[in-house]
Amino acid sequence: EKFKRGVIFCWWTGEELGLLGSAQYAKNPLIPFKQVVSYINLDMVGRMKNNQLIMQGMGSSSVWKKMIEKRNVAAGFSLKLNNDPYQPTDITSIYPKGVPSIALFTGLHKDYHKPTDDPDTLNYEGLERITKFTGRLMMDLVGDMERPDYVKVERGNRGMGTRNSMKAYTGVIPDYASEVKGLLINDVRPGGPAAKAGIKGGDIVIQLGAKKINNIYDYTAALNDIKIGQATKVVVQRKDKKVELTITPEARK
Repeated sequence: EKFKRGVIFCWWTGEELGLLGSAQYAKNPLIPFKQVVSYINLDMVGRMKNNQLIMQGMGSSSVWKKMIEKRNVAAGFSLKLNNDPYQPTDITSIYPKGVPSIALFTGLHKDYHKPTDDPDTLNYEGLERITKFTGRLMMDLVGDMERPDYVKVERGNRGMGTRNSMKAYTGVIPDYASEVKGLLINDVRPGGPAAKAGIKGGDIVIQLGAKKINNIYDYTAALNDIKIGQATKVVVQRKDKKVELTITPEARK
Protein backbone atom coordinates (compact mmCIF):
# COMPACT_ATOMS: atom_id res chain seq x y z
CA GLU A 1 0.00 0.00 0.00
CA LYS A 2 2.98 2.33 0.26
CA PHE A 3 3.23 2.47 -3.54
CA LYS A 4 1.17 4.76 -5.72
CA ARG A 5 0.81 2.15 -8.46
CA GLY A 6 0.76 -1.62 -8.87
CA VAL A 7 2.82 -3.90 -11.11
CA ILE A 8 1.75 -6.66 -13.51
CA PHE A 9 4.42 -9.21 -14.47
CA CYS A 10 3.88 -10.94 -17.83
CA TRP A 11 5.74 -13.78 -19.54
CA TRP A 12 4.98 -13.83 -23.25
CA THR A 13 4.98 -16.84 -25.54
CA GLY A 14 4.87 -17.09 -29.33
CA GLU A 15 7.13 -14.06 -29.84
CA GLU A 16 9.06 -15.62 -32.70
CA LEU A 17 5.87 -16.64 -34.51
CA GLY A 18 4.55 -13.08 -34.60
CA LEU A 19 4.36 -11.65 -31.06
CA LEU A 20 1.39 -13.96 -30.48
CA GLY A 21 1.32 -13.81 -26.68
CA SER A 22 1.69 -10.06 -26.29
CA ALA A 23 -0.63 -9.40 -29.24
CA GLN A 24 -3.32 -11.51 -27.59
CA TYR A 25 -2.84 -9.62 -24.33
CA ALA A 26 -3.06 -6.31 -26.20
CA LYS A 27 -6.53 -7.39 -27.37
CA ASN A 28 -7.58 -8.68 -23.93
CA PRO A 29 -5.69 -6.75 -21.22
CA LEU A 30 -6.19 -7.46 -17.52
CA ILE A 31 -6.91 -3.77 -16.98
CA PRO A 32 -7.71 -1.04 -19.54
CA PHE A 33 -4.58 0.37 -21.16
CA LYS A 34 -5.62 3.89 -20.19
CA GLN A 35 -4.73 2.84 -16.63
CA VAL A 36 -1.30 1.51 -17.62
CA VAL A 37 1.47 4.00 -16.91
CA SER A 38 4.33 2.28 -18.74
CA TYR A 39 5.72 -1.00 -20.02
CA ILE A 40 9.26 -2.34 -19.53
CA ASN A 41 10.28 -5.26 -21.75
CA LEU A 42 13.27 -7.54 -21.15
CA ASP A 43 14.19 -9.75 -24.10
CA MET A 44 17.58 -11.42 -24.55
CA VAL A 45 19.45 -9.74 -21.71
CA GLY A 46 21.63 -12.69 -20.72
CA ARG A 47 24.67 -12.20 -22.95
CA MET A 48 25.94 -8.74 -22.05
CA LYS A 49 29.33 -7.98 -23.61
CA ASN A 50 31.64 -5.04 -23.03
CA ASN A 51 29.24 -3.68 -20.39
CA GLN A 52 26.81 -2.66 -23.16
CA LEU A 53 23.07 -2.40 -22.57
CA ILE A 54 20.76 -1.41 -25.42
CA MET A 55 17.67 0.62 -24.51
CA GLN A 56 15.01 0.61 -27.23
CA GLY A 57 11.85 2.70 -27.44
CA MET A 58 13.37 5.77 -25.81
CA GLY A 59 11.29 8.02 -28.05
CA SER A 60 8.01 6.71 -26.60
CA SER A 61 8.16 9.23 -23.72
CA SER A 62 10.09 12.39 -22.97
CA VAL A 63 10.90 11.16 -19.44
CA TRP A 64 12.93 8.07 -20.33
CA LYS A 65 16.27 9.68 -21.14
CA LYS A 66 16.64 11.68 -17.93
CA MET A 67 15.22 8.87 -15.80
CA ILE A 68 17.48 6.19 -17.27
CA GLU A 69 20.62 8.33 -17.20
CA LYS A 70 19.94 9.10 -13.53
CA ARG A 71 19.63 5.42 -12.62
CA ASN A 72 22.66 4.53 -14.72
CA VAL A 73 24.94 6.66 -12.55
CA ALA A 74 24.99 3.81 -10.03
CA ALA A 75 24.57 0.98 -12.56
CA GLY A 76 27.43 2.13 -14.79
CA PHE A 77 26.35 0.54 -18.08
CA SER A 78 27.63 1.63 -21.45
CA LEU A 79 24.19 2.56 -22.77
CA LYS A 80 23.13 2.51 -26.40
CA LEU A 81 19.90 4.50 -26.70
CA ASN A 82 17.48 3.82 -29.55
CA ASN A 83 14.39 6.02 -29.89
CA ASP A 84 12.34 3.65 -32.07
CA PRO A 85 9.55 1.81 -30.18
CA TYR A 86 8.79 -0.44 -33.16
CA GLN A 87 11.26 -3.24 -32.53
CA PRO A 88 11.31 -6.99 -33.25
CA THR A 89 10.10 -7.68 -29.72
CA ASP A 90 6.94 -7.35 -27.65
CA ILE A 91 6.90 -3.57 -27.14
CA THR A 92 5.54 -3.45 -30.69
CA SER A 93 2.30 -4.96 -29.33
CA ILE A 94 1.99 -2.70 -26.28
CA TYR A 95 3.30 0.71 -27.37
CA PRO A 96 0.55 1.37 -29.99
CA LYS A 97 -2.02 1.07 -27.19
CA GLY A 98 -0.87 4.44 -25.87
CA VAL A 99 1.63 3.06 -23.36
CA PRO A 100 5.15 4.55 -23.02
CA SER A 101 7.34 1.50 -23.59
CA ILE A 102 11.03 0.63 -23.40
CA ALA A 103 12.91 -2.59 -24.10
CA LEU A 104 16.21 -3.77 -22.62
CA PHE A 105 18.41 -5.88 -24.87
CA THR A 106 22.03 -7.04 -24.87
CA GLY A 107 22.22 -8.11 -28.52
CA LEU A 108 21.99 -11.21 -30.67
CA HIS A 109 24.62 -13.94 -30.48
CA LYS A 110 25.83 -16.92 -32.49
CA ASP A 111 23.98 -19.47 -30.29
CA TYR A 112 20.57 -17.85 -30.86
CA HIS A 113 17.98 -20.61 -31.45
CA LYS A 114 20.61 -23.33 -31.27
CA PRO A 115 21.17 -26.23 -28.84
CA THR A 116 24.39 -24.52 -27.77
CA ASP A 117 22.43 -21.70 -26.09
CA ASP A 118 23.09 -23.27 -22.69
CA PRO A 119 23.00 -21.87 -19.13
CA ASP A 120 26.79 -21.83 -18.87
CA THR A 121 26.95 -19.27 -21.70
CA LEU A 122 25.02 -16.65 -19.73
CA ASN A 123 26.58 -13.60 -18.12
CA TYR A 124 25.06 -13.99 -14.66
CA GLU A 125 26.77 -10.95 -13.19
CA GLY A 126 25.38 -8.87 -16.05
CA LEU A 127 21.92 -10.37 -15.53
CA GLU A 128 21.99 -9.44 -11.86
CA ARG A 129 23.02 -5.87 -12.65
CA ILE A 130 20.32 -5.52 -15.32
CA THR A 131 17.71 -6.92 -12.91
CA LYS A 132 18.64 -4.40 -10.21
CA PHE A 133 18.70 -1.57 -12.75
CA THR A 134 15.24 -2.54 -14.02
CA GLY A 135 14.00 -2.81 -10.45
CA ARG A 136 15.09 0.75 -9.71
CA LEU A 137 13.31 2.01 -12.83
CA MET A 138 10.20 0.14 -11.74
CA MET A 139 10.36 1.63 -8.24
CA ASP A 140 10.45 5.10 -9.78
CA LEU A 141 7.37 4.30 -11.85
CA VAL A 142 5.31 2.85 -8.99
CA GLY A 143 6.26 5.72 -6.70
CA ASP A 144 5.24 9.35 -6.65
CA MET A 145 6.61 10.43 -10.02
CA GLU A 146 4.19 11.93 -12.51
CA ARG A 147 2.72 9.64 -15.13
CA PRO A 148 5.13 9.48 -18.12
CA ASP A 149 3.82 11.28 -21.16
CA TYR A 150 3.12 9.29 -24.31
CA VAL A 151 4.94 10.42 -27.44
CA LYS A 152 3.56 9.16 -30.72
CA VAL A 153 6.28 7.95 -33.07
CA GLU A 154 5.31 7.38 -36.68
CA ARG A 155 5.96 3.82 -37.72
CA GLY A 156 6.54 4.44 -41.40
CA ASN A 157 7.33 1.67 -43.89
CA ARG A 158 10.02 -0.17 -41.98
CA GLY A 159 9.18 -3.73 -42.90
CA MET A 160 10.19 -4.72 -39.37
CA GLY A 161 8.41 -7.58 -37.65
CA THR A 162 9.58 -10.29 -35.32
CA ARG A 163 13.12 -11.58 -35.64
CA ASN A 164 11.83 -14.60 -37.54
CA SER A 165 9.04 -12.98 -39.56
CA MET A 166 11.00 -12.83 -42.83
CA LYS A 167 10.77 -15.83 -45.13
CA ALA A 168 14.31 -15.54 -46.50
CA TYR A 169 17.07 -16.65 -44.15
CA THR A 170 20.61 -15.32 -44.58
CA GLY A 171 22.26 -16.41 -41.34
CA VAL A 172 23.64 -13.03 -40.31
CA ILE A 173 23.67 -11.80 -36.71
CA PRO A 174 23.27 -8.00 -36.90
CA ASP A 175 24.65 -5.54 -34.38
CA TYR A 176 21.43 -3.76 -33.40
CA ALA A 177 23.30 -1.15 -31.37
CA SER A 178 25.50 0.04 -34.22
CA GLU A 179 25.06 3.54 -35.58
CA VAL A 180 27.09 3.04 -38.76
CA LYS A 181 25.56 3.56 -42.19
CA GLY A 182 24.59 0.12 -43.43
CA LEU A 183 24.07 -3.09 -41.45
CA LEU A 184 27.00 -4.02 -39.23
CA ILE A 185 27.37 -7.79 -38.91
CA ASN A 186 28.27 -8.97 -35.44
CA ASP A 187 28.70 -12.60 -36.52
CA VAL A 188 27.37 -15.20 -38.96
CA ARG A 189 25.88 -18.60 -38.27
CA PRO A 190 28.25 -21.45 -39.18
CA GLY A 191 27.08 -23.23 -42.31
CA GLY A 192 24.45 -20.59 -43.08
CA PRO A 193 24.04 -18.67 -46.35
CA ALA A 194 26.11 -15.71 -45.14
CA ALA A 195 28.99 -17.93 -44.03
CA LYS A 196 28.91 -19.77 -47.37
CA ALA A 197 28.93 -16.43 -49.19
CA GLY A 198 32.05 -15.31 -47.33
CA ILE A 199 30.44 -12.65 -45.14
CA LYS A 200 32.35 -12.14 -41.90
CA GLY A 201 31.80 -10.56 -38.53
CA GLY A 202 32.73 -6.90 -38.78
CA ASP A 203 31.49 -6.56 -42.36
CA ILE A 204 28.96 -3.81 -43.09
CA VAL A 205 26.25 -4.76 -45.59
CA ILE A 206 25.66 -1.78 -47.88
CA GLN A 207 23.66 -3.49 -50.64
CA LEU A 208 21.46 -6.58 -50.84
CA GLY A 209 20.07 -7.41 -54.25
CA ALA A 210 19.10 -4.14 -55.92
CA LYS A 211 18.50 -2.30 -52.65
CA LYS A 212 21.00 0.02 -50.99
CA ILE A 213 21.25 -0.65 -47.26
CA ASN A 214 21.52 2.33 -44.91
CA ASN A 215 20.08 0.70 -41.78
CA ILE A 216 18.34 -2.37 -40.35
CA TYR A 217 15.01 -1.30 -41.88
CA ASP A 218 16.43 -1.23 -45.40
CA TYR A 219 17.86 -4.68 -44.79
CA THR A 220 14.60 -6.22 -43.56
CA ALA A 221 12.75 -4.62 -46.48
CA ALA A 222 15.32 -6.11 -48.86
CA LEU A 223 14.70 -9.56 -47.37
CA ASN A 224 11.11 -9.31 -48.59
CA ASP A 225 12.32 -8.67 -52.14
CA ILE A 226 14.89 -11.43 -52.56
CA LYS A 227 13.94 -15.00 -53.44
CA ILE A 228 14.77 -18.18 -51.58
CA GLY A 229 17.25 -20.35 -53.47
CA GLN A 230 18.18 -17.60 -55.93
CA ALA A 231 21.75 -16.28 -55.99
CA THR A 232 21.70 -12.63 -54.93
CA LYS A 233 24.36 -9.94 -54.99
CA VAL A 234 25.46 -8.60 -51.64
CA VAL A 235 28.00 -5.81 -51.21
CA VAL A 236 29.83 -5.35 -47.92
CA GLN A 237 32.22 -2.75 -46.63
CA ARG A 238 35.20 -4.63 -45.19
CA LYS A 239 37.49 -2.13 -43.50
CA ASP A 240 38.49 0.22 -46.35
CA LYS A 241 37.34 -2.03 -49.21
CA LYS A 242 34.01 -2.77 -50.86
CA VAL A 243 33.60 -6.50 -51.46
CA GLU A 244 30.94 -7.92 -53.80
CA LEU A 245 29.73 -11.40 -52.87
CA THR A 246 26.92 -13.75 -53.85
CA ILE A 247 24.51 -15.09 -51.27
CA THR A 248 21.82 -17.72 -51.79
CA PRO A 249 19.05 -17.23 -49.19
CA GLU A 250 17.46 -20.31 -47.67
CA ALA A 251 13.97 -20.90 -46.34
CA ARG A 252 13.62 -20.09 -42.67
CA LYS A 253 13.14 -23.29 -40.70
